[in-house]
Amino acid sequence: MTPKAGGGRPWGPIRTENDAARRLAVLLRRHVDACGKTLAVLGAEINVSKAQTGANLAGKVPSREFVIALIRATVPPELRERRQQEALGLREQALHPAPHTPPGPSAAAGRGYAVELAAAQARQIETYDRLTRALEQQAEVERAKNNSDKLVMVLLNMIRQLDRRVADLVQERDHLRTRPGSEALEDAERKLARAEEQEKGAHAELQRAEEKQRQAEELQARVQDQLRQLTDELDRLRAGDTSSPLDALPALIEEPAEQPRSADPVGDDIDAVLARASAVNDEDNDTLTRVTSQLDDTTAEIVQDNPPDNVPSPESMSARHDLGISVGESGDRAQAVLLFTELVPDLIRVLGADHPHTLSARHNLGINAGESGDHAQAVLLFTELVPDLIRVLGADHPQTLNARHNLGISVGESGDRAQAVLLLTELVPDVTRVLGADHPHTLKTFHLITNWHKVVRRAS
Repeated sequence: MTPKAGGGRPWGPIRTENDAARRLAVLLRRHVDACGKTLAVLGAEINVSKAQTGANLAGKVPSREFVIALIRATVPPELRERRQQEALGLREQALHPAPHTPPGPSAAAGRGYAVELAAAQARQIETYDRLTRALEQQAEVERAKNNSDKLVMVLLNMIRQLDRRVADLVQERDHLRTRPGSEALEDAERKLARAEEQEKGAHAELQRAEEKQRQAEELQARVQDQLRQLTDELDRLRAGDTSSPLDALPALIEEPAEQPRSADPVGDDIDAVLARASAVNDEDNDTLTRVTSQLDDTTAEIVQDNPPDNVPSPESMSARHDLGISVGESGDRAQAVLLFTELVPDLIRVLGADHPHTLSARHNLGINAGESGDHAQAVLLFTELVPDLIRVLGADHPQTLNARHNLGISVGESGDRAQAVLLLTELVPDVTRVLGADHPHTLKTFHLITNWHKVVRRAS
């Protein structure tokens, strides 16, 4: 196999009839390696199918137009003329090879090719296995994300119903206080205490479900990146071979059927739903933890370019990002703030201030700052982040809307509930238009506005 210069994804064997064609294939592969583009991206740029691009890079003598287009797509402008002359010269030699080739070296080359082909086939099978595992992980993470989305919506609606139930029970209790010691008053007080405890439990499960949402979104990005790398590796190993055993993606696991509703009173129904919410949160947590562990274990299997000295690799920074999230979720928000504070400058230095990973780390820094109790710092972080997200991702991007939502929460938690109500009220038309009126984020925004508006009214 032909390794990528400096380390990286390998190529499959080169099948040629003469040395010039082999040298041309090696030269063109080096240009593809140097530009860092996948075969799919490159084929789209030069208007040639991925299969044909792979065949041309596997030893088939390409057309003159293909060579010129590939050089233009992979070589910097100042080097193109020289590299193009070199490649076209090799192409002419491949089309008109020397008339005589000694038998000894040809036989040795044939044996060497057989060994190279066997190694490439073994690596191809291994890559298929890893790609299949990644597709299964993608399905599991998607299912966990869907579960969390549904759970958040259910819990938000439950909290809204519990708000009304508590208000009704308070009114009923106050009305019955004219009959102290009566059985009806005691019953109303018991129901009220139970409803308040249920509301507290619903808020706790909602927070867990939202944490699962964020974790699943992070894992989705990691799995997608792994799929891209494995697909590119497979394209290189299968260069010139259009067959593939991957006929279809694995189907998502069907969700378990809903349990029949209890025939017990309202309070028992709510307890049953909360128990189910807790079980779903536990199950999704196990799934996401297992996939995270698998991704961390398989990171070494994908060969990466060697980073320059003293420059953190993208993999190490991704691991630090995941560590920060895990530390925060474990409850040590102050340590998570420290980890993200150290990570953000490295991301800016290596990937750039506008890279999605940098923006995501800044977002998580703001979240953990708020959760640690430093609401003023969270307000500052989100105030700086929101304009950057609007500029880079757009005003309607879900991450932008989420950051505006978190800014409103931070402002409210810092004590300025009136300003928080104003910020969230401005956000409502945008999240409703982009996400829909029934989306969990929209419902939660309405919920916060209602709660804090009550606080502002009582304060006035």
